[in-house]
Amino acid sequence: MYSMSLKRFLGIDRWINYKYPLWIEIGVIIALTPLITIPLIQNSGGLLLPAAQSLIIIYFFIPEVYQGRLWRASGLVLLWSLLMVISVAGLFAVAGCNRLLIQNIINGWRYSHEMFMWIETGKGAEGDISLFLIPKIKEITVFTLASFLTAGIAGLFMGAVLLNYMNTYYGLLVWASNYSPVTILMGWPIYAIIRVIGYVFLGTVLARTMIYLLKYRGWRGLIDKQYKVMLITAIVLIILDFTLKATIANAVYQPILKQQLNPARLGKCECVLGITCY
Repeated sequence: MYSMSLKRFLGIDRWINYKYPLWIEIGVIIALTPLITIPLIQNSGGLLLPAAQSLIIIYFFIPEVYQGRLWRASGLVLLWSLLMVISVAGLFAVAGCNRLLIQNIINGWRYSHEMFMWIETGKGAEGDISLFLIPKIKEITVFTLASFLTAGIAGLFMGAVLLNYMNTYYGLLVWASNYSPVTILMGWPIYAIIRVIGYVFLGTVLARTMIYLLKYRGWRGLIDKQYKVMLITAIVLIILDFTLKATIANAVYQPILKQQLNPARLGKCECVLGITCY
């Protein structure tokens, strides 16, 4: 009784039960994602960046999942993810290999260093299953537990961190290739896109599970058709990501991306990333 009164006082009941028009959800996400992302990267970054980015999508995600609209919830997260690509990668594609901006992204320097090394040498975890399998399994395990225990909130925060450092690398790569159309199209590999979609679907199902258990105090009625389809799709996509990453990263993506790099711009990026300086 006390908890119900507290929820009403805080406005939680009204929030999670309110059905926002789709155009408002889309409009707010489109407007706020770049508006918050770009200034924070330029001025502070750190944990504040993914925290602020996550709040944009959490505000709409939780009510949609609570009300059982899982596909709509996932669609909003994918829209938010696309806008993160445009905002973060777009900024670095314009700014280039700016040391201060890269340092404002959690894991931005390390991931970009690793990926540029892989493009240059063909060596690294990106295409070697013996190097990426265990870390990826650990990543999925942490993501699964965090998403379930926090009804998707921690999963969205982790997603923001991941998207920020991946898009930092992608933006730098586009800049280093002097805006090669091939790099723009292939800098985000198909297996990485599949992975993001798989994680979004998995996170949505896990959020629904926790919210349903809290709402109804039991499992009965949880696993309906959309729940089953989304969970199976998530598992298939994550397996497909592993398979494609192990087979085409080194065979297809690495040699093609290496050919697109502009030597002068590549040299600057390698110097900033601590790979080599001439």
